[in-house]
Order: sequence, then structure tokens, then C-alpha cells
Amino acid sequence: MLSPTTGYACLGAAALGVFSHFAIFIRGEWHMQAPTLFTLYSSLAFVIFFVEQQLGADIKTSFQIASLIVSSYATALFTSIVIYRKYFHRLRHFPGPWLAGATKFWHVWQCRTGKNFLVIEELRKKYGPVIRTGPEEITFVDAAVPPAVDGPRNKCTKAVWYDFLLPELAVNTTRDIKEHDARRRVWDRGFTNKALAIYEERVVEYAETLAAQIEKLSLEDSPVNVSDWFYWFTFDVMGEFAFARSFGMLKDKRWHFAVRLLRRAMSLLGPFSPVPWIAQIAFYIIPWMYIVRDWLSMMQWCKDRMGERIARKVERPDVSHWLIEASLEKGSLEADREWLNGDAITIIIAGSDTIAPTLVFAFYELARSPWHQDILLSELKDVDIYDKSQLQNCNHLTALINETLRLYPPVPTGGYRQSPPTGMTINDVYIPGNVTIVAPRYSLARLDSSYEEPEQFIPERWTTRPEMVKDARGFAPFSQGRFNCIGKNLAMTEMRFVIALLVKKFKVEFWGNEKGEKLFADLRDQFTAAPGRLELRFRLREQCS
Repeated sequence: MLSPTTGYACLGAAALGVFSHFAIFIRGEWHMQAPTLFTLYSSLAFVIFFVEQQLGADIKTSFQIASLIVSSYATALFTSIVIYRKYFHRLRHFPGPWLAGATKFWHVWQCRTGKNFLVIEELRKKYGPVIRTGPEEITFVDAAVPPAVDGPRNKCTKAVWYDFLLPELAVNTTRDIKEHDARRRVWDRGFTNKALAIYEERVVEYAETLAAQIEKLSLEDSPVNVSDWFYWFTFDVMGEFAFARSFGMLKDKRWHFAVRLLRRAMSLLGPFSPVPWIAQIAFYIIPWMYIVRDWLSMMQWCKDRMGERIARKVERPDVSHWLIEASLEKGSLEADREWLNGDAITIIIAGSDTIAPTLVFAFYELARSPWHQDILLSELKDVDIYDKSQLQNCNHLTALINETLRLYPPVPTGGYRQSPPTGMTINDVYIPGNVTIVAPRYSLARLDSSYEEPEQFIPERWTTRPEMVKDARGFAPFSQGRFNCIGKNLAMTEMRFVIALLVKKFKVEFWGNEKGEKLFADLRDQFTAAPGRLELRFRLREQCS
């Protein structure tokens, strides 16, 4: 039985919980303070336990009293938060699952298998285009949203999700617009026409190595798991761009340990993207957890490689060369190390974890619809594929890539934006200020209002059948505005060349009874798309005639 003193203490703790909500937590962002708050509350619980011990209570009683007081505070705090979010919050009138408006843990549970793109699609079918998917989050599936949140003169910023990489900084994760624009100007120096020409030479080298390895498998009549080979190719290329050092996976025909770390670490983004504050607690409080350990080990590996890259010169400049040179010119190399570390991770992830899945899905469709290979072969017949300008004029090739990017976006549901403090209106829907806005590309691609036969792979909608695109505003695979992908042109050049090289050299077919079942069954949405295994047969065309 509780003593009156303990009862009063619990009531006081409950009152303090409600007061904490309305006086403190109802304002501003607290996700980055999560480790501090976790430590503070844990320490207070220990203090209560220690005080009870000093007052003569035994260990069991001291623990019970401390637990009751802490539970009273937490129960009152979270009850107050839930009541406010459900019945008084400025988003309370938006439709959506009841629990989604109360807590993002609902979304964590829904994303536990890494299928967020399907979760959102089901919500769209049930609730319509505007859905409350979090206490302060609106998912808006409408072609008008991408230009509204990313287009000219918009006042949106990046949402709290982009703090995931902190304390490292990167051009694509910083939420400060002035910092982003300043860093973007540095990156622009690394993507001039002269620099791109150097990068494209390396793309050609590694693409030819990829083709040679696939030819060996072809001659052995062995299946080609393109879900491995295309990732090995893109990571090898991006290793060159980031550290002037390949990962050597095409040559070794196996995953590099650091890339394995990265891919395991990226799986953290699937279920925990909705609650970035949990990731912060994990990074700082429980770093020994294996998935967190993978993330931190990957980050440390990138830091170490960037340190080595700073210490040595290279014959052919890479992206890091321009970033390091800019820091040296300012005399702020050490001060910029967090930027350099973060940007190295950005190069690796953005340049490989997006291009690779696009190539995987493109070749899935080429195997599924072999007439597209015939069209491409005819288009490429008199084209020098080593001439970038000639490849750019291959309309069906570009259309095939665009249709792949539309139907299988490399970032299926990510790209979170935050509305300006004054709020904004999209299609007559007013969204209050400081609200996270999600415009999932996977669902945007499946709108009947934007595309005829939206579920079908029809590259001709981008060439000879333009009437099949009713509203192209939602098609922004490389984003737009100030946050657009700086490597868009390089990525398109890379994909055009790889597809052209392999289609001219090989006839692509499904292997045995393989029809892409594992590709989709194991497809995961972990900010970037992570496709499952896809085995194909590549037959040399000279042997098919």
C-alpha cells in the first residue's frame, strides 16, 4: 500500500508531466535533444531511488516508488500530448488512421518490414490524396505538391528527418538554407563540363569491366544476379568519385565489407525514418546494438577514407578534390572536416544507392518486354555510344530510363519538406506552418489523374504517346529547385551508357522460371529503394544470330 507521501509525490509528478508538455515540449523541435532527455530522466529516476534508500527503504520498495513516480510523470505527459494531438492540434481535421495522429510509433510498426511505399499507397486508396500520417505530418499525393514544396520561390525547408546524419554535415542533409546554398556553390565547382568529362571516362572504364564480367558468365551459361552486379558497378564508380579509390567489387566479384556495413546500416532508415529521435538515442546511448554499430562503423570508415584522401594527391581530380580544394582556399580544412565527412557519405549513397536500383528495374523491364530491346537496338544501330551527345539524342533510351524512374522511383517515399512558419496552400488545401509534408514518388506515379494506365511500363508516353502523360508536375525523380540533384546529368549519362553498352552486346532474358518474384517480394524502402534478387540470362548477340 502506498504511503500518503508517495501518493502526493506521484500526483506532483503527474502535474509536472502536464506542465512540461504545455510549458516546454509543445514548442519547437526536440528530436536532437532526445539523448540528453533520456540521460536526464534516467538520472532523475536513479536519484529518486537513491533518496528512498537514504530514507530507509529497502531496494524493492525504493525501486517501486521510483518506478511509480517516473510512471506518473510519463503517463501524464504522454496522455496530455495524445489528447492535444487528437483533439486540439491544428492538423486534427485531416483524415488518417487514428493512431497516426497520436504517435509516429504507429508508422514505425507499419514500416517494420520496410514496405513504407505500400503502406502509403494503401492509405491513399482509403483516405484520399491528403492524409495525416503523423502528429505533425501530412502526406499529400497530388502532382501539384512537388513544384509547390521544391519549385521556384517556395519557402519550404527540409524536415527533421534530414538531421539523421548529424553531427556530420552534408550538402543534401543540411536544413539551413544559407548553409546549403553556400555548400552547393562549392559542389558546383566539381560538376563543370570539364570535371564531368573526367568522371565520364571512369564510368566508361567500369562499365566495360562490368560488361566483360557479364560476358564471362554468359560464356559459362551462368545466371547474372544484376541486383549484385549493378550495385558493385555503381559503388566502384562512386568510390572513385569520393575517395579516388575503387571498392574493387567488380574485380573481386564480391561485396566490400564497408559497403556491406552501409547497406545494413541503411536498413535502419526503413523502420526508424518516422522517428529520427530514436536513432539519436541509439547513436549516443546504445551504440553497441549491431545495426547502430554498423551505421557508426560505416561513418567512421568514410571519415578515415576522407582523411587518407586529404593526405594524398591524385592524377585525375574527383569530386572530393574540389571540396578539399575549396576548404584549402579558405584555410578552413580542419573546420570543414564535418562537411567533408558528410559529403563523402553523400557521394557514396546518392550516387550508387539510386542509380543501381534504376538499372536493376530497367533490365527487369527489358527482360519482361523484349521488344524494347529491339527498339533500342534499332535506335543504337548507327550510334557511337561513346559519344555522350549522340546517346542524349536516343529518345527511346531516355524514355526507357524516365519510365523506370517514374514507375520504380529510387527514393520511393522520402524527400520530406517542412512548410514555412506562415503555412501554405496547395490545391486549396491549407497546410499550417512547420508541418512535415511528404509527397511520395511511388504513389505520385500511380495517379490516374497524371497518367493513363499508370501501373503499366510504357516508355512511349515520354516520346510518341505524350497524351498518356496528363500532368507531369509530379515527375521529379531528381527533385527540383535549390534541392535538385547536382549529379543528375552524370547519373543520366551513366545509365544511358550502361544500358546502351549491355543491350548492344547482349540479349537479355529471364533465367529459368525467374520472373522477378524475389525482386519485388524482397524490395525494401529504406529511404532509397533496395530491390531483391534478380537473376537474368545475358546472351551474346553474335551468338544469337
